[in-house]
Amino acid sequence: MILTCRTPLRVSLFGGGTDYPSYFLRKPGSVIGFTIDKYIYASALPLGATVDYKYRLSYSRVEMVEEIDELEHPVVRAVLPRYRYDSPTDFSVQADLPASAGLGSSSAFTVGFINLVSALQGTPRTKIELAHEAITMEQQVLKENVGIQDQLHAAFGGVNRFNFSGERIDIKPIKITGACLRELTESMLLVFTGVKRRATAIVEEQVKNTSAKRVDEELAEMMALLEAAEEVLERPANNRVREVAALLHESWMLKRQLSSKISSDVIDELYAFCLRKGALGGKLCGAGGGGFLLMVVPPERRAGFIEALGVRRCISFNVDGHGSQVNGRISG
Repeated sequence: MILTCRTPLRVSLFGGGTDYPSYFLRKPGSVIGFTIDKYIYASALPLGATVDYKYRLSYSRVEMVEEIDELEHPVVRAVLPRYRYDSPTDFSVQADLPASAGLGSSSAFTVGFINLVSALQGTPRTKIELAHEAITMEQQVLKENVGIQDQLHAAFGGVNRFNFSGERIDIKPIKITGACLRELTESMLLVFTGVKRRATAIVEEQVKNTSAKRVDEELAEMMALLEAAEEVLERPANNRVREVAALLHESWMLKRQLSSKISSDVIDELYAFCLRKGALGGKLCGAGGGGFLLMVVPPERRAGFIEALGVRRCISFNVDGHGSQVNGRISG
């Protein structure tokens, strides 16, 4: 029987940068974001004794090996021995959107693959266990320069605020009605910059600046914007879309100051073009350097905006409310 784990990508809204240990181990951090109905799919088919390889892994390339340490995919090579999984298996990976695009795909895959292997072993994990396991895998085992919000979003799904203070993580779902959430997502589009990048390389300078306390003022201002955004998201408001757009724009202007690698002339020009074509505001998703812009575009301007940017460049979405699931089973 084939097992498939579906794990959502995420859109970070506010507080990005405060979810790195170099910040929250000395000052409280928080992020607000949501998962979307675009997914990483990881599947597993246990193999019989007649196949002439033990492990097959299909992603952007195909690997067929006898030993786990022969695999080149770093996450799969690290996860299988960590969980003592050694059964002959055919693994495959697919995605709705490209990797290295600022939507948390790397952490979504890590969460999803751990969830899949746990299901294969008959030891399902809770959402918080999945998140913690993925954080440990990426930060301690793989030594990646990553924060901790992506793993939490991927595991939990929905619209959430995550608070970080020392070793403590608190999960606070944003109290927003379905109608208000639809109003918001119907006024948002993802716009592809055409640039793909590895987040861990982009954030190196930012982490150094954070550790040296050079960007504490900017991060504190971003935290203040997060508090204002939570209030706007949770109250009924006629101007919700415009207020969120303005807060996103202000947050993006601050985030650009965290590192010289977060933005570029190409990104700045595309962002300015989006504003000229009807967007009210927005930000670059993820660590920076490329990937997707999140732009707030009122429904009445949407058609003209998409025509100006190109239909293949613009992605609409809804919010995923479940997080990582194996064959329809939601983690507890």
